[in-house]
Order: sequence, then C-alpha cells, then structure tokens
Amino acid sequence: MSDLNTGFGRMKPADAEEFAEITLTVENGLVARAEFACAENETLKACAAVLCRQIAWFPAADLFQMNNNVIYYNMEEELAREELYLASICVLAAKRAAADWCRKNGVPFDEGSCGCV
Repeated sequence: MSDLNTGFGRMKPADAEEFAEITLTVENGLVARAEFACAENETLKACAAVLCRQIAWFPAADLFQMNNNVIYYNMEEELAREELYLASICVLAAKRAAADWCRKNGVPFDEGSCGCV
C-alpha cells in the first residue's frame, strides 16, 4: 500500500505521561482502517479503540469536524471527570493523522483551526 494512503498522528500532552498514536489507511478518501498505539492505560486504550471503530468509512477530510463526543457517546462505561482528557488525546491524534493524509494528497484543510500542526 502506498504511503499516500496512510496518515499518522501522535498526541502527547506536555503535562501528562499518556500519549496516543493513530494511523489511518485511506481508500478513495474514506478511512478504510484506523489503528492505534498508546500508553499503558486501560481507559486510554478503550477511548482509542472506540474512536478507531467509529471513524471507519468516514471521509478522512471530515475528521476535522469531530469532537470528543464521538468517544463519550460510544463508550460502554462513562469516563470519570478526571479521565475526560483521554478522549481529547485520541481525537487530536486522529485529526493529526487526517492532516498528515491531507498534506500527502494535496487535500486542502484549515490547518489553523484544528490544532493539527
């Protein structure tokens, strides 16, 4: 598979040990597969897994519109208030992966509004 078909994004807050990496495989503009790697935190893994399932077959360029609700509303168990930031880590990693794919393929997007730099 061509490197043009993939996008990679990583998010690690400066003040936390957790991180998430999302790799997208895009076919005809749609997310055919989303995979994750993350810190050893069961809740973070659950957030990343939910996100990867939910974004499959959506247009990669539309991922910039998503927010943490994609995780909050699709988790089997609710996140505790002190865990809500884990969803943000995953969402931003996915947006960065979408940005990487867009850059590689010349797909325009508003880099300033998504925090994907």
